[in-house]
Amino acid sequence: MLPFLRITLFSILIFYAFNMIIKLIFRRKMRKLNEKIEETLGVDNSAPKEDQIKPRIDPNIGEYTDFEEVE
Repeated sequence: MLPFLRITLFSILIFYAFNMIIKLIFRRKMRKLNEKIEETLGVDNSAPKEDQIKPRIDPNIGEYTDFEEVE
């Protein structure tokens, strides 16, 4: 029973370690790819600042009408 438990725990440990290593490699590759694309296209993917964001107002919206309750 003990060797089976030891092999199972060791297999789980190897699986999680392998999974973490793959995630780290993938993130690094994606970051490098993103930097290369930005450099090639000259695109800045940073979020716009608050003063650059303009609210969108639909010109087709009418005036506000206040309705009163009628008894």
